[in-house]
Amino acid sequence: MSGYELPYSSDSVATNTCLSCGEDDDDEENYNSCYDNDDVKEVCQNIYQVSGKCESYMGLEYPNEAACTYIEGVKIIREDGIIRTTSVKKSKGAAIGIGLFTTVAVLLGAYVYYLRTKLGRAKINLSAS
Repeated sequence: MSGYELPYSSDSVATNTCLSCGEDDDDEENYNSCYDNDDVKEVCQNIYQVSGKCESYMGLEYPNEAACTYIEGVKIIREDGIIRTTSVKKSKGAAIGIGLFTTVAVLLGAYVYYLRTKLGRAKINLSAS
């Protein structure tokens, strides 16, 4: 409205480029990490360690299954963005709550209508004292 363009209205703040987790021997940013006997950058190791994992079928001795239910619960189809799950459970509590709320709302509306029509028909005589 004032003629100024919003920052990042045409360009995104985040980029779509991927960063390599491979470690270079001549990488100056990870100087201490170059000698830790693996070929993975330290930042990638830290991200992997705190990430949710489901290692159920990997044949590990001590699999990390902390996030299996979360990962199984999230089913996203990227075409339309609607979250879909394989099974839909109906909740009795939610159905009862919706029915009760609807009944109370209808009854309250009828009572308001009744009071409004009763007040509309009532004749108030202010000069009769």
